[in-house]
Amino acid sequence: MNTSTDGLSIVAEALGVSVKNGDREKKLLDGITFTVEPGEFICVLGPSGAGKTTLVRALLGLLPPTTGTISIGGLDPTRDADSLRGQVGYVPQQDIIPASLPCERAFYYAAKIRLPADTPADDVQRAIDRVVNDVRLEHVRHTPAGILSGGEIKRGSLAVELLSKPGLLIVDEATSSLDPASEARIMNLLADRARAGMTVFCITHHLDNVDRADKIMILGHGRVLWIGSRVESLGHFEVNRLSDVYLAIEDKPAEYWADKWTQRLAEDALTQSLAPSQSSEPLRATRNLPTTKALQSHPPRGFRQFGTLLSRGLEVILRDRPAISTLLLLPVAMASLILLCFYFTDFHRPVAVTRFLDPNEKDVLADVWGDVQQAIAAKSVSDFTGGPVSVAAQIRVFLDSQPDMLEHLRDPSTQRLIQGALLDRMPLMPQTEIVHPADSYKLLFVVNIAITILGFVTGVKEIVKEKPIYVRERMHSLGIMPYTLSKLALVAIILAVQVAIFLAVIEFTFDLPLDLQWGGGPVAMYRRGPLLEFGFNFLAAVACAAIGMIVSALVRSSETAFLAVPLLVTPQLLLGAGILPIRGGLLDLLAKVFAPAYWAYRGVRSEGAGVPINWRSFGPYDDALWIPLVGLLAQIAVATICVMLVLRWQDQKRS
Repeated sequence: MNTSTDGLSIVAEALGVSVKNGDREKKLLDGITFTVEPGEFICVLGPSGAGKTTLVRALLGLLPPTTGTISIGGLDPTRDADSLRGQVGYVPQQDIIPASLPCERAFYYAAKIRLPADTPADDVQRAIDRVVNDVRLEHVRHTPAGILSGGEIKRGSLAVELLSKPGLLIVDEATSSLDPASEARIMNLLADRARAGMTVFCITHHLDNVDRADKIMILGHGRVLWIGSRVESLGHFEVNRLSDVYLAIEDKPAEYWADKWTQRLAEDALTQSLAPSQSSEPLRATRNLPTTKALQSHPPRGFRQFGTLLSRGLEVILRDRPAISTLLLLPVAMASLILLCFYFTDFHRPVAVTRFLDPNEKDVLADVWGDVQQAIAAKSVSDFTGGPVSVAAQIRVFLDSQPDMLEHLRDPSTQRLIQGALLDRMPLMPQTEIVHPADSYKLLFVVNIAITILGFVTGVKEIVKEKPIYVRERMHSLGIMPYTLSKLALVAIILAVQVAIFLAVIEFTFDLPLDLQWGGGPVAMYRRGPLLEFGFNFLAAVACAAIGMIVSALVRSSETAFLAVPLLVTPQLLLGAGILPIRGGLLDLLAKVFAPAYWAYRGVRSEGAGVPINWRSFGPYDDALWIPLVGLLAQIAVATICVMLVLRWQDQKRS
């Protein structure tokens, strides 16, 4: 048995963990007691629901005991988390190294997060060389993790946790998806670490290689049913194969096996008291062992974490060629599709601008319309015979030769049109001719929406795609603020490139010397110019990415995150002022709070004095550029704070 002081002991005394299940309390762990000595390798087995995961969460300080105590190296995992940081390694089921990074680069960034801030560069490299040698990955140290075998990736995750030389290594079913050969290699590596003095606590479903461990612990129904050797466990459970232990646990009541284990402990205690010099293990679960004080580490904080995370994020993207191709080609494809849809659009077609009638014009219209009403009210021109020839009769003679016009004049909408003009509700008199703004505004709005889609797609996957890495690094003092800001900076860099490509494709195409109907694209008087369009669209994309990151922090998979994209885009369509006019009231409030597309459209669109009132989507408003700028920056800030709050809430939820 290994007793190196490098390892940390684990001592559980009557440990109980319960959770609320409606009005009742459900016991996940029921008074378990055991001790793991420093440098021991123990495998924990048990059927589903036995309490293995709960025990791991208690060891990690994520689930404080309801009753009893548990300690690592004499320290409480919950209260003394800072002191144990860096001294407890944890290898989860999910891989915790980015797939596109070579192993050595992944280990480098992991070391920058885990090792103390003042660690010299040479020591960082020596730590990397040490773990590469320990897990036997020298032959693939420069190979991207994504193309490694399953066993090699697991060894890579193990290497990440060995960087800080933990005294306790917890392995939570990390070998469950591996083939037998790969699983055997991992178990041999764990045995090597234990022989070197590290305490290894391994949760596993594989039974073939548990004999590598110093002893096994079997849980059932939240209780300890066995601690000792694999061979002796067969006799204890009255079976011939270790796999049959699970059947034995299910076939008899939990109290039967718990009482049998308690009786076994009592017999061992009696034997040791009578002949202590000749007694042999199994180890007494209540035995007190000297504990090892864990060393405190001072990991990097704030700006250093931000710089490390941003550098890693950029390198992950730059090394992922399919992702780079998608990032570069997606804005080209979207811009090309928009250009195709506007191929036959004449952005310079004229339209008459109308005004309200002046008093004299109203008088003339009222007189003429009165004669017209008499003419269209008559059944025929014969109704006017027998009297002097009137204007109404002459109009009716003309209308009888124009039956379509007669029907139009009799239509109720014509009556409403005339009344609207007379009551100053509708501008009817032609005033001047301008270039029609409709198509220019439509293009500007479609571009806004397309770029907000880019933002949402970029943001919704950014956190969830590496959540296992984030959760593990949070246990090593990764700060929520530097993490969130590094993600925001990363998506901002990506979107700056994508928005620039998107708008460059559109502008370049419109500037081509081609004899096309669109005649140079949107009219200059209805837009603010290419630079401002880039600025406002870029900020809108970042705001949408930040909103998408809220979703990304909430969901558990990338697939679920992408299902939320339509729900995020729809409000931008409705509140962006390109389809529905936003002229005050509740819609105005919702647009200003929840729709980056609203501020972007307001920033890129120009509504001059000549624009018809029916095309003024914002109603009376101040067209100063600083207003949409502040609106977008405020949305980015609020969304970023919401991301941090969600991550903080999930921390509390996990614990």
